[in-house]
Amino acid sequence: MKKIFVVLCFVVAGCAISFGLSVSAQKPDSSTTTNRNQNESRSITAPTAKAPEKQDFSTATWELPENASSTKNPMPTSDESVQKGKELYLAREKGNCGFCHGDTGAGNEANLPRLRRKPADLTMKERMSSMTDGEVFWKISKGINGIMPAGETRMTDEERWHVVNYIRTLVKEPAKP
Repeated sequence: MKKIFVVLCFVVAGCAISFGLSVSAQKPDSSTTTNRNQNESRSITAPTAKAPEKQDFSTATWELPENASSTKNPMPTSDESVQKGKELYLAREKGNCGFCHGDTGAGNEANLPRLRRKPADLTMKERMSSMTDGEVFWKISKGINGIMPAGETRMTDEERWHVVNYIRTLVKEPAKP
């Protein structure tokens, strides 16, 4: 009996469309009903799942502890520390910093289209000289939600301090005009 009723509903709807009668339709993602007239093209499509909204990370920023700027670097800068920092910076399973910041710290142009926003240029003297080692350490440690992964989940404190020492070597003098 149910099958006959469903078939009958389709036949009635088809006849209404064939004879140009106004048909009311409700949008699947809305509570609004719209009327369609005979001149509109008609097609039957399967309902599609609504795409999840993309979260806006453009304004995401650092959430650093109050003492970040006063945190002292316990790792003396040495060739050995800088070399360890470079290895960690580039290592995919550790820092993986090069994926976004590039091997030189100026940004990985090849991956830029896949990123949510442009990463900081670690070669900019003005930017990097305005941050203490402690701030750089905490930024590496905590990351930015949805933008930069937290390094504290993949590296020890000592390893992150080595990365700080390496990042300091990436700074370039500004080009002279």
